[in-house]
Amino acid sequence: MPSMTEDHRDQDTEAPIVAAVDGSPTSYRAAAWAGLEAHLRGRPLHLLLSTARIPAFALTGRPAEELQSIAQDTVAEAARIAQAAAGHDSVAVSTEVTSELITLALLDRSLSAWMVVVGSRGRGGVAPTVIGSLSAAVAGHARCPVAVIRDLSATDAVSQCRPVLVGVDGSPDSATALKLAFEEAACRRVGLVAVHAWSDTSGIDVRTQWERSCAAEEDRFAQQLTGFAQQFPTVPVERVVTSDAPARSLLTECERAQLVVVGSRGRGGFASMVLGSTSVALLHAAECPLIIARHHRPDPASPQ
Repeated sequence: MPSMTEDHRDQDTEAPIVAAVDGSPTSYRAAAWAGLEAHLRGRPLHLLLSTARIPAFALTGRPAEELQSIAQDTVAEAARIAQAAAGHDSVAVSTEVTSELITLALLDRSLSAWMVVVGSRGRGGVAPTVIGSLSAAVAGHARCPVAVIRDLSATDAVSQCRPVLVGVDGSPDSATALKLAFEEAACRRVGLVAVHAWSDTSGIDVRTQWERSCAAEEDRFAQQLTGFAQQFPTVPVERVVTSDAPARSLLTECERAQLVVVGSRGRGGFASMVLGSTSVALLHAAECPLIIARHHRPDPASPQ
């Protein structure tokens, strides 16, 4: 697929949402979430299944035709689930079965996808608290936003009334996350909870510093939100300023959110890091759907 910049991707309504499926319950939840997201965003949905390294499609002695039929049935079921979550026939859904390794296939398609959606663990997952190798690799290296769906798809009516949660720390990546979070809240017609954790430590000294610096941090936080609040006037915003660690603050707020959005790296991240500590912590522990937002990053191997 050809590469495109983030701006072109945003403007191109045909840039699809790509979701990985493998027949596992988690991947079907990812398909449901992706179907709803495609409906809300007015974008097509592409469901991708790889027959590589999945037990059901491994060397079992079955005829190739039978394995292909199983694969097609699996993506057809995922498409049915996605359409049901979105409202039947409200989303253009395409399906694809490939023999390419799923991680490589998703990273390739992330060059022109608007978003990639994966389950937190697929057929290879061993425990609810273990993040799958697929979701970790795609979240760290994709060239577009990545949504990771764990045990809750938040596609039910009750969950859809809950606010969108976003982490803000003033970094360029958090600004990207803030924009995406406002968009999500607007299209879902819910409020936004913006969390600014300005200190990663705790203790008596920090509490004293908190009392002295709270007003300055509140003002800085409000300035970060002002432009987006004007752009999205229908989205009510709740500001949460805390001196706790960012990941801990966001995990606490996740309990009342339908979705959490963070940047791939925060204020303390190094350029060489694919994911910051907060993003990694949420990948492992956030129960609600998680979107890791990022600017489009050109392929290092491609000419500039």
